[in-house]
Amino acid sequence: MLNGVKTGAYEYVREHDNGFQPSWTPDILTSNDIRCNKGSWNHRNQPKTAQVTAGKDVVGFHLHLDFGIYHPGPVAIYLSKAPGNVRDYDGSGDWFKVYELGTTTPWNGTDQGWLTRDLKQFEFRLPKEIPAGQYLMRIEQISIHPPYRQKEFYMQCAHLNIASSYTGRTPGPTIRFPGGSGYNVNDPSMQLDSWAKPPPNYFPMPGPKVWPN
Repeated sequence: MLNGVKTGAYEYVREHDNGFQPSWTPDILTSNDIRCNKGSWNHRNQPKTAQVTAGKDVVGFHLHLDFGIYHPGPVAIYLSKAPGNVRDYDGSGDWFKVYELGTTTPWNGTDQGWLTRDLKQFEFRLPKEIPAGQYLMRIEQISIHPPYRQKEFYMQCAHLNIASSYTGRTPGPTIRFPGGSGYNVNDPSMQLDSWAKPPPNYFPMPGPKVWPN
């Protein structure tokens, strides 16, 4: 999504080899595939790089199948600055969060309490507090419905070239994938049991606070 317009399926987005299948915890939490999904590195030269401006342009993702999310769980979007051309970047550097959508407050533990439910696109205005450069923009949806505290991960990355005059402090807090705070198998968000009785009334969003903060 770019300023409310749905772009081509892989116009700016790295394709991957996982199709519509999820990646499961605990294995995905220690795999480099958690960055942009399985096999995405092999498709890194296919997409274009979107030319956008911090503080001005609205960017995001639209679900490929064009229907809303029905698996309960949060959505988050991260940015990671490439050291050079984003096509040559594997996402091994620092990531900061720019968007998240979780549950209502308070939450009654039901699927209907997820603010992501039935949504099929996720957009935000790029904060003006982002330094100029080329970036990977990564979306993730974590489905919490499987039993035994397992989670399903769906993730994908897009290429951005951000124009900006910002020279302030470096965006943060940052994490790295794999192994970032909240993305370890024993972290509270990964241990939440959606089948518990009584049901949970709080979901701790994994990862850092949304930038700017």
